[in-house]
Amino acid sequence: MSVKLRNVLYLLGSACILLPLYILCHESGHMLVALFCGAKITNFSIIGASVSSVGGNYNTVTQGLMYSAGTLLPAIISIVYMCLYKREKKSIFYRMFSLLLVMAFSVPSATWIWVSVLYMMGKAPVGDDVTKFLDATAMNPVILIFITALLLVLSLIFAWRRGIFSNYWEELNRDKKK
Repeated sequence: MSVKLRNVLYLLGSACILLPLYILCHESGHMLVALFCGAKITNFSIIGASVSSVGGNYNTVTQGLMYSAGTLLPAIISIVYMCLYKREKKSIFYRMFSLLLVMAFSVPSATWIWVSVLYMMGKAPVGDDVTKFLDATAMNPVILIFITALLLVLSLIFAWRRGIFSNYWEELNRDKKK
């Protein structure tokens, strides 16, 4: 099997694993907060990417946490994964999967920046978690943009320092030499 074909198959395999895994973690974040607040889960779907609940006792903080948990849980999982990352492991699949996991679980937080900008322009999507978060907490969107950008940059710096980016590029360059 050619190196290029192998890499494409690894990329597709990683994507097939990561997409449902991200959705599971995103919706689980919402579900965990709902359960913490005493709600009863009425629907949990990875296919439909949704979770529904009834009841529960929410205040401004827990309501804000409810809307942000879909992004926070994957980000936390990404950080834990980076802490456990084994730099010395030479497997191209491991290195590719690790890079894609960090990107797939960290970069979606950038939508919190974009939607916050849209919110300030009065054009934010109505049902979006970011819009609901800003409405529920009355947080200044500029503060949310700053916090989100800072956390995203710190996450990517951590991935860089753990060698996740350099290991992936090293592996690709090794394949080019073959």
